[in-house]
Amino acid sequence: MAQKVITVNINVYEQAVTNRHSAYEIPFVNKYLDEGWVIKETIHSPAAPNWTNITFILEK
Repeated sequence: MAQKVITVNINVYEQAVTNRHSAYEIPFVNKYLDEGWVIKETIHSPAAPNWTNITFILEK
Protein backbone atom coordinates (compact mmCIF):
# COMPACT_ATOMS: atom_id res chain seq x y z
CA MET A 1 0.00 0.00 0.00
CA ALA A 2 1.41 3.39 -1.02
CA GLN A 3 0.96 6.64 0.88
CA LYS A 4 1.39 10.33 0.11
CA VAL A 5 1.35 13.25 2.53
CA ILE A 6 0.22 16.64 1.23
CA THR A 7 0.23 19.82 3.32
CA VAL A 8 -1.83 22.86 2.36
CA ASN A 9 -1.72 26.34 3.96
CA ILE A 10 -4.83 28.49 3.56
CA ASN A 11 -5.23 32.16 4.47
CA VAL A 12 -8.38 32.40 6.61
CA TYR A 13 -8.30 36.07 7.57
CA GLU A 14 -11.52 37.56 8.88
CA GLN A 15 -13.15 39.58 6.14
CA ALA A 16 -14.96 42.85 6.79
CA VAL A 17 -18.15 41.62 5.11
CA THR A 18 -21.26 39.90 6.43
CA ASN A 19 -20.54 36.62 4.59
CA ARG A 20 -17.47 35.19 6.35
CA HIS A 21 -17.59 31.75 4.73
CA SER A 22 -15.13 30.61 2.13
CA ALA A 23 -14.74 27.40 0.18
CA TYR A 24 -11.45 26.36 -1.35
CA GLU A 25 -10.90 23.73 -4.01
CA ILE A 26 -7.43 22.23 -3.96
CA PRO A 27 -6.71 21.11 -7.53
CA PHE A 28 -3.69 18.89 -6.84
CA VAL A 29 -5.57 16.98 -4.11
CA ASN A 30 -8.41 16.48 -6.62
CA LYS A 31 -5.84 15.19 -9.13
CA TYR A 32 -4.72 12.47 -6.71
CA LEU A 33 -8.32 11.55 -5.90
CA ASP A 34 -9.03 11.21 -9.65
CA GLU A 35 -6.00 8.87 -9.86
CA GLY A 36 -7.53 6.53 -7.28
CA TRP A 37 -5.89 7.81 -4.09
CA VAL A 38 -8.19 8.03 -1.06
CA ILE A 39 -7.94 10.33 1.94
CA LYS A 40 -6.99 8.16 4.91
CA GLU A 41 -6.70 11.03 7.40
CA THR A 42 -6.74 14.82 7.60
CA ILE A 43 -4.94 16.85 10.23
CA HIS A 44 -6.00 20.46 10.79
CA SER A 45 -3.83 22.88 12.74
CA PRO A 46 -3.39 26.64 12.93
CA ALA A 47 -0.14 27.60 11.22
CA ALA A 48 0.01 31.28 12.21
CA PRO A 49 -2.47 34.07 12.83
CA ASN A 50 -4.90 34.13 9.88
CA TRP A 51 -3.51 30.89 8.42
CA THR A 52 -4.58 27.29 8.80
CA ASN A 53 -2.70 24.18 7.79
CA ILE A 54 -4.40 21.02 6.52
CA THR A 55 -2.39 17.85 6.05
CA PHE A 56 -3.90 15.11 3.90
CA ILE A 57 -2.64 11.55 4.25
CA LEU A 58 -3.52 9.73 1.04
CA GLU A 59 -3.45 5.99 0.42
CA LYS A 60 -3.62 3.84 -2.68
